[in-house]
Amino acid sequence: MILADIAEYVTDKISSNDVSLNNYVTTDSLLQNKRGRECAQNLPPMPCALMHFQPKDILIANIRPYLKKIWFADIEGGCSSDVLVFRAKEGHFPNFLYATLMQDAFYDYVMKGVKGSKMPRGDKEQIMRYKMPTFSSDEEQNIGKIVVDIEKKLQLSRAINDNLPMLGHSSEGAKGRHAA
Repeated sequence: MILADIAEYVTDKISSNDVSLNNYVTTDSLLQNKRGRECAQNLPPMPCALMHFQPKDILIANIRPYLKKIWFADIEGGCSSDVLVFRAKEGHFPNFLYATLMQDAFYDYVMKGVKGSKMPRGDKEQIMRYKMPTFSSDEEQNIGKIVVDIEKKLQLSRAINDNLPMLGHSSEGAKGRHAA
């Protein structure tokens, strides 16, 4: 089985006038090393058509695939053309697709087919030939659920860790007030 058997590229369009910074995704707003995304910094300067993604679609930056920028969408929105949007085909599970595309083996495969050296891009046709592991429907569902649950816990843990320095400063301030 190959990726094209269980997923397709999303080609639906949405106007840039219908997105905000919160639901616009670019290669810059996708975070390296599979850490999801952050709010976009800019909207397109001119009205244009964007790829229209839905919750449970998987977005991957197609420029410099070695940066491993991937996000499992939890909202609807639009993204730039340098972001690939994958949607699980009927009978397959988005969580399992995400779990598979998060694997380093997938990025290693994509890098074998890149075009360009300064700003390498994945070859969209080659990507869809990626060999997928074959599991029963129940196994796909269970694997996907486990991986997504773990990923959510990792994101929460990262958010807590990212906020620890601020917590330290606020407790320092509180100590100073109590000492006075």
